[in-house]
Amino acid sequence: MRLSSRFAVYFAGAFPALVLAAGLLMLTLVSADLRAERDDHLATRLRALAPTAAAYAWRSTRLPQVPPEYLQRWLAAAAAQAADAGGVYLDIPGAAPLVVGDVPPARPPARAAGPAGFTAGGREWRYAATGLGLHGDTATLWVFEPGEHLDARLRTLGRRVALATLVAVAVGAAAGAALGRFATRPLAALRRQARAIGTPPESGARLGTASGVTELDELALLLNHLLDRRDAAVARTGEALETARAFAATAAHELRTPLTSMRTNITLLEHPGLPPGERAEVMRDLVAEQARVERLVTMLRRLAAGELLDPAGFAATDVAEIAASAAADARRRHPGARIAVTGASTAVVRGWAEGLRLIVDNLLDNAAVHGAGPAGHAEITVTVTVTGTAAGTATGGTGGTVMLEVADRGRGILPADREAVFARFHRHAGSPGSGLGLTLVRQQARLHGGDAAVAGGPAGAGTRVQVRIPLTGPSAPPAAPGGWLG
Repeated sequence: MRLSSRFAVYFAGAFPALVLAAGLLMLTLVSADLRAERDDHLATRLRALAPTAAAYAWRSTRLPQVPPEYLQRWLAAAAAQAADAGGVYLDIPGAAPLVVGDVPPARPPARAAGPAGFTAGGREWRYAATGLGLHGDTATLWVFEPGEHLDARLRTLGRRVALATLVAVAVGAAAGAALGRFATRPLAALRRQARAIGTPPESGARLGTASGVTELDELALLLNHLLDRRDAAVARTGEALETARAFAATAAHELRTPLTSMRTNITLLEHPGLPPGERAEVMRDLVAEQARVERLVTMLRRLAAGELLDPAGFAATDVAEIAASAAADARRRHPGARIAVTGASTAVVRGWAEGLRLIVDNLLDNAAVHGAGPAGHAEITVTVTVTGTAAGTATGGTGGTVMLEVADRGRGILPADREAVFARFHRHAGSPGSGLGLTLVRQQARLHGGDAAVAGGPAGAGTRVQVRIPLTGPSAPPAAPGGWLG
């Protein structure tokens, strides 16, 4: 059932019920008021007629020879014009009673306490009576009113209440339908907007939140939030599919050469006349190619993980602590390298601890492999510097940053090649690496809202790689999907 129809049904039932309840209440109150008014009227009539009735009774008993026609006419006229219904009965001992109007065939006992009711001749009566102080209070005046007189007025009032209730049914249904259409206009507009949104997430259409109805605006905000989550999920799914496609294509392309070489070496090993020296050399080549394949797959997996990284999961991470831990592990991997960590003892950023560790590990491995100085061993310095604050600099800047520098005293990188080293699979001839280490460093730096660059080493010798990371994390979305693998 439509909401406007529900309004019409509810109003058609509730509005007449309220009218009926109010009518019954008014009928009860008016009935009580009319009964009280009738008793007051009977008492008033009784007091007004009592003096004339006493005079009439006195003349009727004391001076029967004097005809009291004028008193009788006056009393009859006064009793008749006092009410449209009922009558007066004057009981005089020793004389004929005086009867005016509609009175019961029998009289109840006289009561001085006030009006009362009784039944006579199959009818309900209301009466008031009083003694006239003659003949030992045996002369009595009664004023009567039949019960059907008031009952007729109450039945008329009841019919009017019933008629008003029936009219209220139609009025309530019409008012409910009109009010339902008016009240559901914002909801109908919301429904039209929802239909117009459609399914393509790139449309960006959203529900309006300025209808003026608090509940509908809150519902629209909730639905918009759900639409945002839907679009984000669809986008993330697209990114995942694109990343998987790029991963598969890149892996297939880059693994073709080492796998071909490994297949050739395996074929050579199957030759029965291969000398032992050449067999050992082939085995060394196989081990090296297998290590290269393993490193390549590992690096590609890390690049793919970076492309699917959600910055919403970043947390407070200490870059200085990560640098110290990575340096300790690098000393065990490269026992001939001398690695020193300087700078800030604490540098907390909003980031991904594993990604920041990848940055330091790759920079240290590159420096250990390519940064050997004239003495034959690598001298590496890791420096962590914090500038500004997370809330912004004193000059109104965008916030503080952490600068991570890894410097060596090796042969260095020519200025013309300092940007190219961040490209995928860029490596020097004879390098044992995969050519993805610095690519991974820049990817993680940009995912954290910063960047990576290569500069000259200390005192003009060697290489210095600088990674800048904002304290507050990324302020813009990460790179487009497939940007690092595609």
